[in-house]
Amino acid sequence: MQDWMLDFAEYVRELLPEEFAEPFIALARPAIRLSIAEEGETVVGRLGGLPRLPEGVPWPCAGDGGAAMQFLAELDCAMLAAYESDIGLPAEGRLLFFATWDSAAEQVILLPPGALRVPEREVPVGGEARVFPEVPLAAQTVATWPTRGHDDLVKLGDEFWDRVVGEEPWEVFADMLAEFAEAEGGPAHQVGGYSDALQSPIEAAAAYYAAGLNPQDPGFAAEASQWVNLLQLDEDNGMIFGDGGILIFGIRRDRLAARDFSQIFPYVQGH
Repeated sequence: MQDWMLDFAEYVRELLPEEFAEPFIALARPAIRLSIAEEGETVVGRLGGLPRLPEGVPWPCAGDGGAAMQFLAELDCAMLAAYESDIGLPAEGRLLFFATWDSAAEQVILLPPGALRVPEREVPVGGEARVFPEVPLAAQTVATWPTRGHDDLVKLGDEFWDRVVGEEPWEVFADMLAEFAEAEGGPAHQVGGYSDALQSPIEAAAAYYAAGLNPQDPGFAAEASQWVNLLQLDEDNGMIFGDGGILIFGIRRDRLAARDFSQIFPYVQGH
């Protein structure tokens, strides 16, 4: 068993009998958890600052001639290659993430290794948009798992999630699992894995909104399985996404494999 699985698997086995625990543990996916880098930690990217785009690469805007997007994050793909996840990131280059101030539109730019970048250029950000402070990011591989919000995908049912696993009748599996997740603490910046599903998982939302399928449609599950969490950003470093929400950059697996970042699905979940 991989190191990133050990604590999660041990906890689940404490709560559930083997016939329920082992199938649930098998659903776990590795993700790259991002956090503000402390002194001495390996830096794999950054939040905020200026994108430092190469000459000839325009600052992304919403639509044709719309407002400039905010620059949110940069990830160094070569550095992230040292960390396991369940999605096939590029082996090199850098990914730049942009979104409108209301997160209604997103854009991702892949810069090839060695791209000549311009440190300073005119910043076309104004109005509701802003430039955020630049902070470095560190990484670690963590276990992620489905929650009740993912049940459109895993179909475990209320009986599974409401199974009493503690001494008190209100200590049900779904809540105890949530407490385990909360114990990790810190903003939930994440590459790959199960994204947070406050309302609905990114896979189901993309199948519904981007592909026009309902959960009852025959092709829904197949379409949902094609979508992944390229990057999830929590509210941090001055970034606000709705009401205590998270911003997810969703992408189809085939487009990610083709290094085609032209059709990103933006998804905001709030409380």
